[in-house]
Amino acid sequence: MNISKSVKLIENIKSILLVVLFLFTILLLYLFWGSAPLNSVTGEENPRHEAISLVEVLSPGRMEVCFGGDVYTMAGNKFPVMMESFKAFSGSRNLSVEEISGVIYEETMKQPSIKAVFDYYIPFNAISEIYSIDRISGADAINAVSELAYAARYDDRLFISDKAAGKYYAIVGSPSAGFDAIKEEIENSRGGGFMYFPLGMYAGGESRALCPESLESGIYDTAYLQEDFSRGSDSGTPVIKSFFSDNFDFVRRIEEESGTTIYMYGYGKIVVIARLDGTLEFKMEDEERPSSQIRYFEALERASAFLMTHGAFSSLSGVQLTPYIKEVIIDPGGKRGFRFVFGIKVNGDKVYYQNDAPVVVDVTGGRVSYFKRNLINVGAGELKNTEEAYRTAYSAINMLAGNQDYIKKVLLDNKTAGEEISFEELAEKVKWFDAGYVRTGKQEKILKAAWIVSIDGVEFYFGLDDGAPIGFKRR
Repeated sequence: MNISKSVKLIENIKSILLVVLFLFTILLLYLFWGSAPLNSVTGEENPRHEAISLVEVLSPGRMEVCFGGDVYTMAGNKFPVMMESFKAFSGSRNLSVEEISGVIYEETMKQPSIKAVFDYYIPFNAISEIYSIDRISGADAINAVSELAYAARYDDRLFISDKAAGKYYAIVGSPSAGFDAIKEEIENSRGGGFMYFPLGMYAGGESRALCPESLESGIYDTAYLQEDFSRGSDSGTPVIKSFFSDNFDFVRRIEEESGTTIYMYGYGKIVVIARLDGTLEFKMEDEERPSSQIRYFEALERASAFLMTHGAFSSLSGVQLTPYIKEVIIDPGGKRGFRFVFGIKVNGDKVYYQNDAPVVVDVTGGRVSYFKRNLINVGAGELKNTEEAYRTAYSAINMLAGNQDYIKKVLLDNKTAGEEISFEELAEKVKWFDAGYVRTGKQEKILKAAWIVSIDGVEFYFGLDDGAPIGFKRR
């Protein structure tokens, strides 16, 4: 009888232990899955954003159309049409590269022609790769492309300038009907846009910077909000978690009195810094220095894949911003690779930052080693870019003339010009004009409608309606 009771007691204890173990297992599973990043289970917390179009970001800063007689216009983004013509031209497979003089190039560009102008470093082989241009004999001699141009009188060649190297080239082959489309774009540009003239025609001197005779614009001062990655903000959490994959539970968080939050994993192997001004920075510990340089196009692909995973160019409010490449730096900080500095467009108009940049990505050692994001939220209701709201902007040449003392002082402080510089000499330092938005360094959250003028390495900002100085940025 006692043996039977003992056996029964042991069986009851076993049953209780099994129930306890079962409940403990359930509890552990709950704690594990409950605290794990949601994207590791469902993939929904950090969805992959729309891939960045390399064709879109590898676009020229402007397309200049010449009608002859020093009369020009801006043609919008006709670069894809130009490249389709180039691709058809390269199909003959008998192209070769010839170096020409700068004089021949400049004189050719004064004839009816269309020119793609790049303000950032882009090698010729990257353009060839993205547009599938056939191999060209002698193309290895071309390093960077500052301008890619077609002159309407030639159906057997394209022209390239590499301003940094002072080199000019013609890509020569058999006459091709493939240029008909881009030739038609030149003709269609007549009467379709505002006229531009070389600045030297207004200011005297030899300046070839294109200045609009007049300009109508629908860009107005527009309110914006900065992004919020600060502690207590849920909107930015998925982006922050995305840098740590499934390891966010092991991330150390440091909250500073300034409001900056630092996330650190693996003794500083990965660091993410969220600041109150809407800036988010990612840093990855360097590996051994690579023995060979990563190719430009491959580096850009890796940057694009990284951006797609970590928020791309969608603001936290969901507003989609259009990216473009503003600057490319080779071997940033002495590390083999590239730094891609991206600008943004809102409704097709560029937003210039007086301080910092919207997005910076370093690809070194074959991977993304640094990333900084400082995007803005602009509500569609805030934009007044409608056809009915267009008005004539302040005269560009009057703006330049009326602010010459201010410009000279800035250039003098920047040690790029002396005190006695004349207006003609000042005009010869102008590189380009543009109209767009400016995010100033002031506390007010207003995108200013502005003229942007690049002068001797300095971006100047002036009011689009009154030409008054807004600020400047040294590049």
